[in-house]
Amino acid sequence: MASRLAITTLQGMDIRKLSTMALRLRRHLQWPNAEITDVLALDLIAALPDLPDWSTVVASQRSIANRWLDWACFQRLSERIAECLMITLDPAALVALLTTEFDSIKKIRKRGPFRVVRLAPEYSSIAYLMDTAVRQLKELPDFSGDKGILVTSDFGGEHSSALFNTYSFVFVAQDKSSVFEQEIKELRSKHGLLDTYSEFKFKDLAYGPRSRALPGFLSLVDKYIHGAVVTIAVEKKIETLFGPSKQQAHARLVETLAQKGLGDWTGAAAEKVLRVCHFLAILSSLMLCDRQKMVWYCDNDTINENGKKRSFQDTGKIFESVSDLYAIQKLDGLGFGKSFADKGYMDDILSIADFAAGVAQDLLKGHVTNENIPGGEEKIALIKWMAEPATFLSKINIQISRLENGELGAGLVAITPK
Repeated sequence: MASRLAITTLQGMDIRKLSTMALRLRRHLQWPNAEITDVLALDLIAALPDLPDWSTVVASQRSIANRWLDWACFQRLSERIAECLMITLDPAALVALLTTEFDSIKKIRKRGPFRVVRLAPEYSSIAYLMDTAVRQLKELPDFSGDKGILVTSDFGGEHSSALFNTYSFVFVAQDKSSVFEQEIKELRSKHGLLDTYSEFKFKDLAYGPRSRALPGFLSLVDKYIHGAVVTIAVEKKIETLFGPSKQQAHARLVETLAQKGLGDWTGAAAEKVLRVCHFLAILSSLMLCDRQKMVWYCDNDTINENGKKRSFQDTGKIFESVSDLYAIQKLDGLGFGKSFADKGYMDDILSIADFAAGVAQDLLKGHVTNENIPGGEEKIALIKWMAEPATFLSKINIQISRLENGELGAGLVAITPK
């Protein structure tokens, strides 16, 4: 019932709020084969104060200014949309779309410039490369009105033919995720993917029910998730981001982690866990705010496996230690989790990171080799999704490469739809 409670944040139906709602509704309903005009969107929104059209709203603005929005308002709007456009949008979805954080509508994104605030001469090149990249960002999600942030992560490029290692992170405002969770359940139920929770996986896109559900899944991600999906691609020929040579850097990383009681790591695993923790710590320092709670939820991977010589707890402690290098905010809580046996909507958000890591690897490899990207309609849908902007979800891609002069460089990668 959280969606109904959100309605009480709107105490009056003034023209400014209603017209902003109309703009949101128009953007949400727009699709390639239909033109939703400003006039039509405004006339639809007139259903909220139970008026026939926008001109009547304008004429009645004094009398409706002190009315409260209640559940019946959104039921009327749902019925009007169905009648005029033959589109079904249930009242709960409309509540989330039109009222979530309404008093902070401009807080969807915050404008740059951005930088890694806490840089020190002794920091490794990974910090300075990320600083170079984030200075190019024009905007990031604004989470200042949120209490809890969920982060999921997934990594790609470990197969022999890959040219890049990819590290994807999805940041989600948990306060606003209830409608996404409900819509995903309905989508899964429709395609027979709910009772046996079949995960969306980049490496297995062609499975019938998941293939048919994929367009709807991607649409729900863009419509109902406020946050960012950030993918960092590092050329595989860059063997380390922590020193002048792989041999020296890995020996030092392994020794340092062991001395600090943070587990027994191989050189390659230490490189990976520290890349992941530095990337995540830097991104968190740019997006999170004081007094928030953060949960990092990740798939099973070499960096979080439990064994005799190290455990997932060690990974969490490494992240906390690395975060201290960059954090400019004080969190109220930090939690860690791995994909549970009983799957849920958090695993669907984890699939977003999996998709982003896989698509970025394929796109960058295709750009370098001039080869066509293998895959069917599902792969095309994912590439288009990565390229198309969303109202609430920022999509950011960063590449770290070795330049012609032998030095390392970093910058943003623009994926443009064709």
